[in-house]
Amino acid sequence: MQKNLYTINSICSLIVLLILSGAFFFQFGLGEEPCPLCLLQRMAMLGMVFGISLNTWYGFKKEHFSVVIVSALVGVTFSIRQVLLHIAPVVGEPTGYGTAVLGMHLYTWAALVFAASILGSAILLALVKEEDNSERVPDTFEKNVFYFAIFICAANLVAAFFECGLGPCCENGPCLIT
Repeated sequence: MQKNLYTINSICSLIVLLILSGAFFFQFGLGEEPCPLCLLQRMAMLGMVFGISLNTWYGFKKEHFSVVIVSALVGVTFSIRQVLLHIAPVVGEPTGYGTAVLGMHLYTWAALVFAASILGSAILLALVKEEDNSERVPDTFEKNVFYFAIFICAANLVAAFFECGLGPCCENGPCLIT
């Protein structure tokens, strides 16, 4: 049973990584630059992937799940903030930011993903037993998901750098101090 939970753990990480890859499609394929709140949501998703990766490499521990849950709580806060910004927009402004997918914007989907991650972490915490897995070797699938995570993390870092530079990220590119 425990081996199957490691596979489920890696599948969860892969799902989040594919969501982040989809965000890259919107950014580079459709030319929709992410706003600062979007970038913060991406960082929260990477935090979730980090916690899941800790499970993969060092075994299931409550501390690893706490990284996932805290990252998801931070991310859902940013997502809900963005949803609330667009619930009652200023008259004459668009009602959402970016292209909608299946009727909802990416930040709304992100809020659902963060909530599902909290629920999934709670379920996995109930199913796994903590044990010393210092000699555990991840299988090929788990390693490949981990390497994909490193790639997506690096790609986000580079993309954010080119969008924002070394300073804070503003709505329309780097902030210019006048």
